[in-house]
Amino acid sequence: MKITSRSLICPVPIIIILTAMIFISACSSPDETKEELPFTEQEIVTADASEVTGFRYEASPPDTIVLKWSGEGSAVVTGIQISAGEGIEEGDTLFRLLEDLHVVEMERLSMELDMSSAMLASDSLLQPKVDSLTSLLDSLSSNENTQYLSPLQGTALEILIETDQRIRPGNAVLELSVASNELFLVFPPDDCTVNFWPPGGSVFHLVEERDVYAVYSGELPAIEARFSEITAVPRFAVYENELDSYIVTVEYDTISVSRVGEKENNLVIILPSEPVTSDLLTWADK
Repeated sequence: MKITSRSLICPVPIIIILTAMIFISACSSPDETKEELPFTEQEIVTADASEVTGFRYEASPPDTIVLKWSGEGSAVVTGIQISAGEGIEEGDTLFRLLEDLHVVEMERLSMELDMSSAMLASDSLLQPKVDSLTSLLDSLSSNENTQYLSPLQGTALEILIETDQRIRPGNAVLELSVASNELFLVFPPDDCTVNFWPPGGSVFHLVEERDVYAVYSGELPAIEARFSEITAVPRFAVYENELDSYIVTVEYDTISVSRVGEKENNLVIILPSEPVTSDLLTWADK
């Protein structure tokens, strides 16, 4: 009689496979089993920000200033509030304008209100939205005119625009004689080129850009404080996202910046939205 026991049958194929796996694992290098990182610390290139010094400030004698429209887009002059030869105080309303962006926003909201109102009969939950849009449109309609305010004191010499005229950013609107001592000329350092002069603040204003300098009005300490915030960084430390520029610190904090101009040694000068207190990450390693 032949007796066969399953426990005595040797699973040869399984033993061969396990032996091969153990052999391969023993022969593998530890480095081959590690997951490769996309980059190492040695590949990261950082840069530092440096102070920009050398801006010069001069008090301006009595001067004739040409005021310009500096809105975000085109506008139509809806009213002129002054006459030639009239004295003007800082903050006086010179003109009233209807901006294209305002018109586009009102048209968009009107279309949205019409659509929501048409659907209201079948969906009562839209009532709060209809009420909100109606209130917003009423507010925009009552404040549709933008007031163009005088940035400084002086005398209107010549009005350079007319009612119903369409103007674009940079168009001259008024020639103004300034007799006060509130004007200051700001000159860039010899090793810098300024392409964008910083706008004003609450106590000073950018009045006019000229060939190699800019005219500001207001308090000189405030003007000096603003220009002391300007910083120089390597070109590859500034990132771009559509129309926005920003820098990134080594702590991965993002700081928005305005490009001011260029400096020697392939540097750009920027006006950051907050102080830069650490080194910067760059895209030089990308």
